[in-house]
Amino acid sequence: MSSTIEVEGSINVAVLEQSFNEIIRRHESLRTTFAMGENGPIQIIAPEQSIKITTIDLHNLDVNEQTEQVQKLALEEAQTPFNLADGLLIRISLLQLGERKNVLLLNIHHIISDAWSMGVLVKELATFYENLVNDKPVQLPELPIQYADFAVWQRQPLQAEKLDKQLAYWRQQLSGVPDSFNIPTDKPRPELQTFRGAVSEFSLSTELSEKVTHLSRQEGVTLFMTLLATLQLLLYKYKKQKDVLVGTDVANRNYKEVESLIGFFINILVLRANFSGNPTFRELLEQVREVTLGAYANQDFPFTKLVETVRPERNLSRTPLFQVLFVLNNTPIPQLEVSGLKFTPLMVDTETSKFDMALFVSETETGLKGMWQYNSDLFDLSTMTRLSAQFETLLNNIVNQPNTSIESLEILTKEEQDKMKLAQTKNKKARLMKLTKIKPKAVNVPKKLVNTSLLDPDNLLPLVIEPDHEDTQLAGWAKNQKEFIESKLLEHGAILFRDFKIDSATEFENFASAICPNLFGEYGDLPRENSEGKVYGATVYPADKSILFHNESSHLQTWPMKIWFFCMHPAEQGGETPIVDCRKIYRSLNPQLRERLEQKQLMYGRNFIRGVDVSWEEFFKTSDRQEVENYCRQNALEFEWLSDNNLRTRSYRQAITKHPQTGEMVFFNQIQLHHISFLEPSIQESLLSLFGEENLPRNVYYGDGSPIEKSVIDEITEVYQRLKVTFSWNKGDILMLDNMLTVHSRNPYIGYRKILVAMGEINNKNNIKGGHNV
Repeated sequence: MSSTIEVEGSINVAVLEQSFNEIIRRHESLRTTFAMGENGPIQIIAPEQSIKITTIDLHNLDVNEQTEQVQKLALEEAQTPFNLADGLLIRISLLQLGERKNVLLLNIHHIISDAWSMGVLVKELATFYENLVNDKPVQLPELPIQYADFAVWQRQPLQAEKLDKQLAYWRQQLSGVPDSFNIPTDKPRPELQTFRGAVSEFSLSTELSEKVTHLSRQEGVTLFMTLLATLQLLLYKYKKQKDVLVGTDVANRNYKEVESLIGFFINILVLRANFSGNPTFRELLEQVREVTLGAYANQDFPFTKLVETVRPERNLSRTPLFQVLFVLNNTPIPQLEVSGLKFTPLMVDTETSKFDMALFVSETETGLKGMWQYNSDLFDLSTMTRLSAQFETLLNNIVNQPNTSIESLEILTKEEQDKMKLAQTKNKKARLMKLTKIKPKAVNVPKKLVNTSLLDPDNLLPLVIEPDHEDTQLAGWAKNQKEFIESKLLEHGAILFRDFKIDSATEFENFASAICPNLFGEYGDLPRENSEGKVYGATVYPADKSILFHNESSHLQTWPMKIWFFCMHPAEQGGETPIVDCRKIYRSLNPQLRERLEQKQLMYGRNFIRGVDVSWEEFFKTSDRQEVENYCRQNALEFEWLSDNNLRTRSYRQAITKHPQTGEMVFFNQIQLHHISFLEPSIQESLLSLFGEENLPRNVYYGDGSPIEKSVIDEITEVYQRLKVTFSWNKGDILMLDNMLTVHSRNPYIGYRKILVAMGEINNKNNIKGGHNV
């Protein structure tokens, strides 16, 4: 629990420190540490403890530099871990900005504190400071109990019986709930949950805020219930899943004796909304009211115990039971004025998020204010901005039409609706033009049998080619238009052939062969679709993981210049093939980095270690060392036989090169697929501890063997993410890529997905002229 508090006025640091030490003396929880016993952690309460305030002088910085330093130091403080077994679980720093301007950084481990506790602490701090600085006795009533007393009371038999009854409620309430709520994400969900976060704020007008409050009173519900129902409806609109589960925090201080304690009392409740039967919003609100009141009546059962008991299917990529949190802030740290000091809480982004997203709403004098805290490894800021606008639109529609069915309540903003209407009008006009257009005979102007367009006017790729006649035969048209297709491919880097009614592997192969008669027939990494053809199934890789950006076989001596992907069956959700223009990547990289990569190029290292990844026998499809050595020599692979019949190979390849036909510089490699930093941190740590840097199963380095810096990896990743173009697969789509002009990847997916692949025009790195040789 970290708080940043601006303190205006001339501050007495010694008295401030004494005030904190009086609070530590008063509350046992602030003198508590946790050691490991035979059966788990044990509380140890120190009879005495004192704290020293760290002071940091920022007087000499200008205002902008001070603001930057406050943000930086607050973030560092929030992200610095505590040692639970040793020392105080509270840290205090005072940033001195001027004679009458300071910032207090207050950090308490959440195991001994919660949001309510921070309010208690600040109020007591004000009381102690005001009295001590004026040499007056402190008039605070003795605490009736301490936090440990409450913990002991909770374990009494009567409480255990009460918790059993509450567990029965939660079992019934959560019966049959889905394991997760998969709201569509902007980025592939990592295999292990990350906690990198960001915030996005918004405000509702005074008028709308008053209308929401009025509706709540009219319906006999709290403001929390109305806002919760609206959020759950918004989530339902994104993912038509009949059950939507949202979590919320409760202070859980139901007894007067604990109201003035500092300690961790907070609990999390899971609130379920069911959208079956298309209820009106009023009916939904009544349901949310009943669910919320039931949850409040059974709020003592700890969430962690609930997870252990209900046992939802655990997934390390997300929190159990719910992934979205909603909180109506009613325990803010108070703004106080004492003895010439004014304490004002400041908002600092800690760059963390415990959930996929959390919505915090606060009541202010000017209306409701909202803040999304979201996982930045899943969502972009633009998505959260759109959610804010849609939340506001939905609320506007709700307060004006509470009797409307949920399916009829609109979430799209006026701007989004206008864009949709414009697109529909354009499509309608295009269809009318097709119906009224007099089409020339195919024999005279063959390429007019198709129409070309761009999916996005702001992106050159992919070019979309669609039939202008229902009976246009793609393979026949392509055979006569190879020059046209080739020129468009070199211009755009990617072509999407859509709506040609291709529905079999044979038809797909006939089309690819019409452009490139000598398709590649031996590609060991992919499963062949049938024994005679030259079409393959897509890479076999777990559906819930991303295949990162890469140029096909760019780490090898030879690679295909052309690749075709054919969608026989799109996934139920996800499974897109994002693409990026390699020329744009090159131009977007820092010039110094471009120069370094052009000069050094890359070294791909691989260690074939038994029991880890594939063995060299499986990879080279032989157990004959001589055959392996011959292959390595023929394909410019350095090799070294290691102990235990293991093998190490190194290949020196390009990072940046020239396209052999266009002469343009392109970013052409497989850095993302090979660099260890793209593995989950826990897997990285495990591999490094087991094998060390030199013996990693695979990695990529600069061509001189030096490691590629994290800043370089981050820059490359940022460029990929910024420039990527993603579209949903339609059944029958064929995507054709120039492998040196366009990099591709694959998003995770749900459901059955079948994509076939063909490759042609095999090129050798020795044929590339004008680029830097390794």
